[in-house]
Amino acid sequence: MSLSPPPSPSHSPLISFATLAVPLPHRPPIRGITPALANHLVLQHGTEFLTLADNQTLQAVERLERHTQEITAVVEDEGSIWSAGRDALVVQWDERSQRPATEIKAFIKHALPLTALTTYSPEHLVIGGSEQQRQDAITIFWDTRNTSTPAYTQRCHSDDVTHLSILPPTATWATHSGPFPSPLLLSGGRGGEVALSDLHNASDEWGEAVVCAWMGQPVDAAGVYLWKEQMQVWARTGNTVSRRTIVDDEEGFIEFKEDKSEAWTPNEILRLPDEGPSIVHPAEEERPYPAAVRPSYLSTVLPSMGLNKDGMPVLGAGTDDGNVVLYGGWQQSAPIAFLMSGHEARGHKSAVRAMHYAAHDRALYTGSEDGVLAGWNLASLPGLSDLEDEEESEDDESEDESEIESESDESDGEDDRGAGTRGRRAYGPRW
Repeated sequence: MSLSPPPSPSHSPLISFATLAVPLPHRPPIRGITPALANHLVLQHGTEFLTLADNQTLQAVERLERHTQEITAVVEDEGSIWSAGRDALVVQWDERSQRPATEIKAFIKHALPLTALTTYSPEHLVIGGSEQQRQDAITIFWDTRNTSTPAYTQRCHSDDVTHLSILPPTATWATHSGPFPSPLLLSGGRGGEVALSDLHNASDEWGEAVVCAWMGQPVDAAGVYLWKEQMQVWARTGNTVSRRTIVDDEEGFIEFKEDKSEAWTPNEILRLPDEGPSIVHPAEEERPYPAAVRPSYLSTVLPSMGLNKDGMPVLGAGTDDGNVVLYGGWQQSAPIAFLMSGHEARGHKSAVRAMHYAAHDRALYTGSEDGVLAGWNLASLPGLSDLEDEEESEDDESEDESEIESESDESDGEDDRGAGTRGRRAYGPRW
């Protein structure tokens, strides 16, 4: 293992502690965080229920229960929360009553366990991705005005579908006038494919994507963001993050141009900087904190948090004992922040797998395997300010178009609000 020195003083990263850290009742693991309109955060646990938490106090306020097997995907669209699960069920939740408002059964000859979900309200579409079925996985399109049977299906993935989101209208980012299919559906799968497909293509033939790239490993999360007026697609496969630019020509053809692919190296020991101006409000009760951390997994990709001069988004990595390191792009760039769990019982004490960044409020929400939900005020994050200054206009776009979870994401914790979330208003904490 190598011991990385702290960055130069001009790039000294922030050391920060959670403004709030609240354990959930019974402490289920937090695997995904999705914002909702009514000042709520929707938490996934890898179980058959969801938790609604108040985004100001971080206290759990309700459990959403209807699924009978693991919930694999959650999206918010124009005030509605949608979930999908391995029980082959899609549920639209009424956020006020916390009861199901609509239920859709994924059934084509037999029940289809679902592993991904997105919606497209302008055309009344709900889109689910299935587990592998014999030779491939199925992407299913339902019209919300008649959900008794699927409107049509697509087949672009050889294994479970892991990501679905809708890109912004093609005319808003394509460099030529087309004609191009619009909008495009971005999908990723455990077979290693990342695909763009025509949302209106009702062909059930395998491989009918507009363009498809093979990542070489299962795709855990994906998303898009704008940089220099070009749409970028990112995909995370384990500890590797790849970026491709969507390029188009005058004849209406779209393809991927591979720009960057790099493996993030786990278990590198990072020394924290000495106490000084880089530390924002270090409360006495948070001391002592460790002199070094060793992130062991890549947790998320956060385009909405900022892009560096090469157009690479912020990466979030974690340690097994609840600390988070934010990088301003690829790993060789210096960390921009160390988010520390705090000593004794405060904060995360296990792996942080879920993150959501509320860009309008400069607030980061994190969830850990030990059932703790935390909130971080990053308004004074020096490294983040530098990134935003470099690509301010692109960040404005990424707030609207880029997971996730995303991602999240993922969620999977990925922040990329992907391309699939529309009509969302950020209600940030007033910490």
